[in-house]
Amino acid sequence: MNITTALANTSSRLYACTSQISQRSITTTIPLCKNRAGKHRATIDRTRLLTYEMSQKPHHIGVRKAWLSWHSQNLEEFRQSQPIVLAQDEVIRRFIRGFFPQNITINGTELVIKRRGNVVYVTGFLQHSKRLDIRRIYWMFGFAEEFLSLLLKQPVKLELQFVTNETVLAYNYI
Repeated sequence: MNITTALANTSSRLYACTSQISQRSITTTIPLCKNRAGKHRATIDRTRLLTYEMSQKPHHIGVRKAWLSWHSQNLEEFRQSQPIVLAQDEVIRRFIRGFFPQNITINGTELVIKRRGNVVYVTGFLQHSKRLDIRRIYWMFGFAEEFLSLLLKQPVKLELQFVTNETVLAYNYI
């Protein structure tokens, strides 16, 4: 077997491999590059609740969901380090979920934590139960605000709204 025959065999094999690859359409993208955010799986009986914020696509955050992205964290006087902000947000979410366990809606995912100046605003929806009277609700709000203010060492304001049930928040069912 001489060199020209070996090169001819190698080149024909290489051509066969590349033609098979192009016929099979093998992709070379990394699986991590696939976009998965903002996609919700549909159920067979369409019982999964989607709120308005959940139904928006991630690329619409600056357009349709702009009020959620306005905050004062980027200003020089109010800047805090990112790990501290994330830890504070997690403490606030866990406290609200634990302090209002029967009243939380949609697993507490609809809680919005905003920082305006030095004040932390917590907004969201709670489900109204018949066991709560007005005096107890005001006491719970006051206690939660004071406790979180002392814990975080900055003022915390709760702007929670009560709804009769979760179906009021439904924008769509999938």
